[in-house]
Amino acid sequence: MNLILARDYRGTDCSLGHLPLAELNLCTIERPWIPRAGAPCGLKGQSCVPAGVYQLMRHDSEAHPRTWALVNPNLWVYHWDTDVPAHQAGIARTLVLIHVANWASELRGCIAPGMARQIDDSGRRMVLQSAAAMRNLQSILPWTDGHTLEIRHAE
Repeated sequence: MNLILARDYRGTDCSLGHLPLAELNLCTIERPWIPRAGAPCGLKGQSCVPAGVYQLMRHDSEAHPRTWALVNPNLWVYHWDTDVPAHQAGIARTLVLIHVANWASELRGCIAPGMARQIDDSGRRMVLQSAAAMRNLQSILPWTDGHTLEIRHAE
């Protein structure tokens, strides 16, 4: 499958977007974009990844079972640390996953899906029902390699 995430909010607090999937329109939340001088990938652990087309690779860990990692070597985004070329070590991004979270502060550069979005009582933007959104994503998107995710900025 080829998925498209359209970011429609890019603030200093977070990035928000929409991810249409079959009959669903999932919402997404990510960290804000923070560039890194000399590297296209943004600031590791603090920034969302840049717009572009990513391969989705299966990822399975205790913390994040049956999910996907984003990979685009041209943007210095890899699945594992061992995939990173020596000259990008410590700068390139790894383990950028799609996983459950409600607030951008719960992410380190990953993408969290939600069923809706809102501003919480403290004024922070968030997605709602992230676990349900992830279950929907997992039920619709076969857990195989070969999918793509295009991240773009909404017009």
